[in-house]
Amino acid sequence: MLETLTGQSTGTITLVAAAAALAAAIKGTLGFGFPPVATPLIAGIIGAKTAVVALAIPGLLQNIAQAWSGRVHLKRCRPLLPLLAALVVGSLGGAYLLTVLPAHLATMLVGVAVVVYALLAMFRLEPTLPPTWAGPVGAGVGLVAGLLGGATGIFAPLLVLYLTAVRLEKEQFTAVISIAFFVGQVPQIAGYAALGLFTADRLLLSAVMIPPVAVGFALGTAVRSWMSQRVFVVAVQLALFVIGIRLVLEAMK
Repeated sequence: MLETLTGQSTGTITLVAAAAALAAAIKGTLGFGFPPVATPLIAGIIGAKTAVVALAIPGLLQNIAQAWSGRVHLKRCRPLLPLLAALVVGSLGGAYLLTVLPAHLATMLVGVAVVVYALLAMFRLEPTLPPTWAGPVGAGVGLVAGLLGGATGIFAPLLVLYLTAVRLEKEQFTAVISIAFFVGQVPQIAGYAALGLFTADRLLLSAVMIPPVAVGFALGTAVRSWMSQRVFVVAVQLALFVIGIRLVLEAMK
């Protein structure tokens, strides 16, 4: 039944669900990482555009859950309004880019985004941003992150770097980046819908992913309290780097 409705084999659907669950576990543990992990894995199975669109709704649901659990920290979002406003504009533009970009270029963008994300994390780049620069820089970061996120589903690289630069505490970081993802994803999803990207088979793939994503997210959240996060983070960063390089090379063929 699912094979007929989604146009994918049972084996493909199983692999997609497993990849989404793994990415959700990482998201639950680290507070971010669902699209950077899930998108390249699933893009290699069903194609970049379908992966980006199908992952949007499961990603949104996780960000809502994470933002809600850390809602006490969301008062820190007020100084970040330029970032959030520009993120909306960029996301709408990125959604349009997804419809006109050739498939290999979309794959290249995903690969480059993941490699940059992994390198920044591995080298633990922690720039400091003066408070007077936070607004203007935030607007620029939001616009570019929105364009990238709308086109590839990956908002994290620039947002993580920016929020690291404004020195948020761990729990504040998790809550604020989740609301930033949410703000970027709402226009992204609206844009996908308006442009007809949510085909029946992609929506069904999204629905199929939600249960394993929920399980993975819950497990990741539970793991956070007892697992050595540094070891886990290093493993994830290395995996992301390898996956990103593979996608870039694939797109260059």
